Amino acid sequence: MKILMLSSEIVPYAKSGGLADMVSALSIALAGEGQDVRMMMPLYNTVDTRDLELVTHLEIDMVYRREEISLYRTEYLSAPGAAAVPVYFIGSEKYFSRKGIYGPTPASSYPDNAHRYSLFSAAFIEVCRHLQWIPDILHSHDWPSGPACLYLNRAGEDFAKTATVFTIHNMGYQGTYEKSDLPWAGLEPEDTRRYNMMKDGYVNYLKTGIENNDRITTVSPSYAREIRTLAYGHGLDQSLNHRRDYLSGIINGVDYSSWNPESDDLIAPDNYSAFDLSGKERCKTRLQIKMGLEQDSSKPLFAMITRLVEQKGIEELCKPDYGILEDFCSQRDIQFVILGTGEPWVEEELKRLSDALPNLAVKIGYSESLSHMIEAGADFFVMPSRYEPCGLNQLYSLKYATIPVVRKTGGLADSVIDPLDMDGWKSATGFVYELPVPEDFREALDRAVDCWEETPQRIMQLKRNGMKQDFSWPVSAKAYLDVYKQALEDLKTLRPGFGAQEE
Repeated sequence: MKILMLSSEIVPYAKSGGLADMVSALSIALAGEGQDVRMMMPLYNTVDTRDLELVTHLEIDMVYRREEISLYRTEYLSAPGAAAVPVYFIGSEKYFSRKGIYGPTPASSYPDNAHRYSLFSAAFIEVCRHLQWIPDILHSHDWPSGPACLYLNRAGEDFAKTATVFTIHNMGYQGTYEKSDLPWAGLEPEDTRRYNMMKDGYVNYLKTGIENNDRITTVSPSYAREIRTLAYGHGLDQSLNHRRDYLSGIINGVDYSSWNPESDDLIAPDNYSAFDLSGKERCKTRLQIKMGLEQDSSKPLFAMITRLVEQKGIEELCKPDYGILEDFCSQRDIQFVILGTGEPWVEEELKRLSDALPNLAVKIGYSESLSHMIEAGADFFVMPSRYEPCGLNQLYSLKYATIPVVRKTGGLADSVIDPLDMDGWKSATGFVYELPVPEDFREALDRAVDCWEETPQRIMQLKRNGMKQDFSWPVSAKAYLDVYKQALEDLKTLRPGFGAQEE
């Protein structure tokens, strides 16, 4: 099959979260299965055009405006021997040559994002025509490419055999805009009713994608169930229930060519395996030195790599007079490392706590090399998410013998097994708690510390169980191929969602 991945983020060119990792890793896995896969993303100013090939300049008809774009190309190769995947970049000085991806900071948005991502969503039509390569599957990801199916729908006969698949990575980000933005998107006012684009008086790009693609996926089976409820649907549970027969959950895989302690160049020369964990002890010492912590292998080292936002359970972690971090670090003989960036109040509070607590080290920002060092050097990895569509760090942690402590939600519930579950220690891989409240979070952390101090043989069992887990991408890629085949079957009937009535 010819498959076009349309995404606002792709590793290693632009990343704000797991979306970027998933798109590139899935594309590589599908190419490894013999599929003709190509990826497309905006050309942000963080991408060096000197490393790219300029293909052509194109004019995109947005009905009420015409926009010039530059088309660039490169090939993404994740590892020697892996299949190379072409990557196309939509260049526009006017819209994409700016600081950041969605806004100048991770917590902000540009006011013209409706214009920026409508252009991106529409540009693939002319790009594919220029390349004389029409995809069998248009696979668009999250709200920035939510309208892409609408542009395909009006593209004419040359795209009549292209089926559409839309993946929801996070319901918390929806792309909501005023109706006055519609002309900039090349859409008519009546399109809001025809395509059921409106929610609470606003054009909603995520809802547009949900209502109008042939098939919908999200990134774990549990999240696919959760988002159909009032608690997790973020106001779109009705749309998801309306499309429930076309919705499936496929847990993300891991690119083990990049995330494997046996071959990870970023932790060399201290690589290790399930048969010899001695390198992990050296990685721990290196991490303690790097983060300015006491070099002591007897103390359990907890870690977080996260966006410092509400979704990730940050309030339960460190909100003043509410979060558990200060008491946990003060009362237990542990160490804690945090890497992340996000809301200003969180960054300031974590800086204050790290100054006050000698066993807490905080790095504000993001570093790929430090991320690998943390995964390899920590004993426990903490994810107190209020919701988590899939999560990747708990999957990395399992492979790196770093025991996850997670809340039971979304992909975390699908991938981490608590000793209190049915099979007990035989299959356990981490510590899981139920409610998004500080008390439950702290109880899980205390269970982890107690296990470390009282039953070290259980700690070793959890590590080895975790390292045996296989979340490699070929398994998930085959599930996506099944969805693509279903989407192509759907072409035999009217595309679902068209003609729905506005709420």
